[in-house]
Amino acid sequence: MKKRMRFISAGAICFLFAAAALLIAADSMAQTPGGGAGGKATYKVSKATLKGDVTFKGTVEAETMTEIVLRPEAWTPGGSLVVKKAVPLGTSVKKGDVLVELELDKIDRAIKELESDLKMGEITLKMSEDELPILAKSTPVDLAAAERAKAIADEDLKRFLEIDRPLAEQSAEFALKNAAFSLESTKEELKQLEKMYRSKDLTEETEEMILKRQRHQVESAEFGLKTAQNRRDQTIKVDLPRREQTVRETAVKQNLALEKAKNNLPLTLSQKQLALEKLKYENGKTKEKLAKLQRDRESMMVKAPEEGVVYYGRCVNGQWTTAAAVASKLTPKGMLTPDEVFITVVSTRPIFVRGQVEEKDLHLVHAGMKGKATLTGYPDQKVPAEITNVSKIPQGNHYECKVRIEPGKDAEAIMPGMNCTLHFVSFEKKDVLTVPASAVFSGEDDSHHVYVAGKDGAQPTKKDVQIGKTVHGKTEIVSGLSEGDEILLNKP
Repeated sequence: MKKRMRFISAGAICFLFAAAALLIAADSMAQTPGGGAGGKATYKVSKATLKGDVTFKGTVEAETMTEIVLRPEAWTPGGSLVVKKAVPLGTSVKKGDVLVELELDKIDRAIKELESDLKMGEITLKMSEDELPILAKSTPVDLAAAERAKAIADEDLKRFLEIDRPLAEQSAEFALKNAAFSLESTKEELKQLEKMYRSKDLTEETEEMILKRQRHQVESAEFGLKTAQNRRDQTIKVDLPRREQTVRETAVKQNLALEKAKNNLPLTLSQKQLALEKLKYENGKTKEKLAKLQRDRESMMVKAPEEGVVYYGRCVNGQWTTAAAVASKLTPKGMLTPDEVFITVVSTRPIFVRGQVEEKDLHLVHAGMKGKATLTGYPDQKVPAEITNVSKIPQGNHYECKVRIEPGKDAEAIMPGMNCTLHFVSFEKKDVLTVPASAVFSGEDDSHHVYVAGKDGAQPTKKDVQIGKTVHGKTEIVSGLSEGDEILLNKP
């Protein structure tokens, strides 16, 4: 009994193979050169199901993603963004959790130095603010003093030239004249005494004493005259010229000092005012830089802005192309670059699929189409999918479309970044006449025609047809042909 069953099974299998071979041969006879009349390639029109389906690749992407990037305001790259530690890839975090810690020693020193500079600047600013009002008040006083000193010098010069010098010269001459007169008088007195003593009978001792004293007075008068002459010469030839030179120089200097005061004192006041404004500006800039540096320091303790899962790098059209490069930086002593997205906090729900449709299939997809998404990593899960948007602008060699998917509770393993295959059916028509699209030809007036094979060696006949959908190399014939008609695959 068992042997008989095995024999029947083997026979059935042989029958099936034979039937399949006959069908293939018949189809080959219909579509290959020589399969029809006249040895030309023909096709027998038949009814079939015409399905406009499309399959394309996609990547799961999160609706909500927050990029983490450092944009220092004052801390330059040369100041270093050195990683101390970072959370591992795939870590689930809550809002406020620390993602990355950077080394802070250098920026702390910079902040301390800047705080010291700010204090010094504030002291200098306060001193300048106190000094400026005093300078503003003293400037007219100093200018008036310079004018007064110049006027005094001019008066001294005028008085010296008009009064003091002539009077000094006269005094010197008069002193010399007095000395000469005194000498002359003293000599005359001596002469008279000598004459008188010769005529009078006086004692010798008294005579000698009086004459000796008078002779001394003569000698003194002579020396006085000599001294007076010397003083007169010193006064007229040395002292007065020198004093005149000094007085003239003083007048010139005071005149220059006044001119300088008129020019410089207002400029000095303006300079101090500008210096004060500059100090205020620089102090403000220092405060601003300090505030920025403090914000930079705070940002170096990178925290999660929201709840989600940690992905390394940046998502671009569903692809995490920088993840590997960033992973090498998020290690101890790794160096981060400003303005570089190094972590993205991803909210795992809701999610969608970013699909890539080839241009040849673009006419088969539109918003609202429903289908299925098959995850590459979980091929047994068929997730309901719906196209929400189709781009009309090419992205490289494909067109992007956004597909909404609704994974159930049993699909929690589906995560952003996973790849999938999307399948959609644009239309499906059963029992319609179809022919190879290459066997339908177009006329100049947008009409379509085929060539019906002639019977018994007759010439083929051109016949107009009305077509419907064309998909996957098959064209629907709405009218003009009947089931069983035989057409040429190529123009005769």
